[in-house]
Amino acid sequence: MTTDDPRLSGYEQWGDHDPFETLTGPLYLKREPDGRHRCAFAVLPHHMNGQGAIHGGMLMTFADFALFSFARDILNGPTVTVSFNCDFTAPAYAGDFLEATGEVVHQSRKMIFVQGVLRRGETVVLRFSGLLKRVTVRSAAE
Repeated sequence: MTTDDPRLSGYEQWGDHDPFETLTGPLYLKREPDGRHRCAFAVLPHHMNGQGAIHGGMLMTFADFALFSFARDILNGPTVTVSFNCDFTAPAYAGDFLEATGEVVHQSRKMIFVQGVLRRGETVVLRFSGLLKRVTVRSAAE
């Protein structure tokens, strides 16, 4: 599937390029009318595990991308994942279209608490939450 996939109408890739997400994706996001972000990707053959279903690591990679997307407007600089939790609830297969929705549930000066749900149509495939931490980037010389 390509970006010509009509299911990706209105979606775009994140502006900065994350080498790992480029390798595993492509992953997409869009802003909803209420200001929240929705994320999506079309499941491709290279996302499969040995049993022919989507690899759990791919679901977690996409969910981590979604955490940052949901918090995008409040990141205010470099941020990293310090905690990630998930529950696998249903499989997905090549050709499926997965969408994630979620929200920031709390933030402090340094931490952002985020939760979300990943669906294949109406079927919940993954429930996830994470804790993001705002960090100061140091130079290699430090």
